[in-house]
Amino acid sequence: MDSLMNSASNFIYISLLLFWQSSVRARLLTSKTRKDILLTAWLMVSYLLIRTVKYVIVSGALLHRYTVYAYWTPQMLIPALFLMTCIRIRRGGKLGRKTAALLLIPAILLALAAWTNDLHQLVYKAKLPTALFEMETGTYSYGPAFWLMYVWMAAASLSGLVLLLRETGRKAPQVLRTLVCIILLWLGLVLVNLLITSRPGSVKMFNIPEIHIFCMLGFIEVCIRGRLIPYNENYPEFFRRLRIPAVITDLELRPVFQTAVLPETGETSLRTILAEPLAITPDRTLNSRQVRGGYVFWETDESAVHRAQERLAEANEWIQQENDLIRAETEQREKEAYLQSRHRIYHEIARELYPCQKRISELLRDAEPGSLEFRSRVALVSVLNAYVKRKSNLLLLGSERERLKAALRESAAYLTLAGLRSSVAEPEEMELPMSHVLALYDAFEILAEQLLGHAASMMVSWEQDGLRLAADTGLLPQTDGVSLPVRFRQQENILYMDLCVPKGGKAE
Repeated sequence: MDSLMNSASNFIYISLLLFWQSSVRARLLTSKTRKDILLTAWLMVSYLLIRTVKYVIVSGALLHRYTVYAYWTPQMLIPALFLMTCIRIRRGGKLGRKTAALLLIPAILLALAAWTNDLHQLVYKAKLPTALFEMETGTYSYGPAFWLMYVWMAAASLSGLVLLLRETGRKAPQVLRTLVCIILLWLGLVLVNLLITSRPGSVKMFNIPEIHIFCMLGFIEVCIRGRLIPYNENYPEFFRRLRIPAVITDLELRPVFQTAVLPETGETSLRTILAEPLAITPDRTLNSRQVRGGYVFWETDESAVHRAQERLAEANEWIQQENDLIRAETEQREKEAYLQSRHRIYHEIARELYPCQKRISELLRDAEPGSLEFRSRVALVSVLNAYVKRKSNLLLLGSERERLKAALRESAAYLTLAGLRSSVAEPEEMELPMSHVLALYDAFEILAEQLLGHAASMMVSWEQDGLRLAADTGLLPQTDGVSLPVRFRQQENILYMDLCVPKGGKAE
């Protein structure tokens, strides 16, 4: 379980180290310093990988022994490289070959002493035969080379740290406080780790190697951010890697840095671009901006944007055409629905008025000009024609009170011409559904026809529940075909006929 936890933590540490290494490479540090720092980062990664291999992958005495020997390669080289970096910081990035050799050669020799321990046992003195020696605790003792290695690591690390603190205090006092905080954190983590490991059965969240590695990363990162280690100074290389045409000029418009592909402009064009962007082609535009100590000019390629706009315009045109077709199709369907509804209404009107029209046809067929009945037949036909006309309008236009009044008045006018003097009073305030309007008008027509020739006058008035007809006659009309209840009342030779509309129901 402990080995799995160590492997998982090492995987996280290695990922963080690789990410930091890639960020260092992207900062374009000066060549020598960058090589030292990147090599240090790779040694840190290899150190964590070796520990993972030892505790998870390898088995057997030989492999276990040589993974421990392999620990010493990064442990010897990392302090040497750290000291070399600190010397470069102090000397402004310069380090002679002799100085580098004096630092690297002892580290390499000590690392080789670890790898060849089986021959001389100056690092670890085995208490078991070499074939059984797995570097288990209690199976070995330390040789003189072991203590020499620790003296080398401590001397190189402390020397580099002293040089770094002195140089930081001289060049960047504000960075010194951060480095001191990292040192205190380093010591605190080491102390916490020692306290945790002293307790039996405790689970360690981190190990001493990780503490050393990430505290050293902190030192290097602080130096980079404090510009003790120069970065982003190789602008010609930086511009060479740009994939857009660009040029940086001084205040006199003389080129200082430029890419491999340059905007095809002269000094006159550059001065023009300072005022506003210059369109070279419909897809290419030259832009400018003032920077510290000069100007930057670059070219933008808007062809992709223009192609996207063209595709968008085509899509909008296609959508507009689709919308027009949908709108036309909707209008056509509405027209068809309207025509179908009108056709259905006309069919219903024709079916509703067919008996009356048939009766009109029969009256005209039997009417003989000059006969005694000709006048009365023509008068009745006029009344029926008015009824057909007005009922058709009612069926078409709906159940409005004003339209019912107009129908009653027109029928009353033709009844007057036919000999039954009729009048219609002003309507009361009421709203009737279509079925009740048609039923009232049909009942009025049936009763009025029977009063022709038997009454001299008729008065039509509005009631809350229907109509009231008052005629000067003693004849009691038949109610066959009337769908509404009719109440008759005779008073002083006046016949009152009340046409009642059912409340809340439909006329039968």
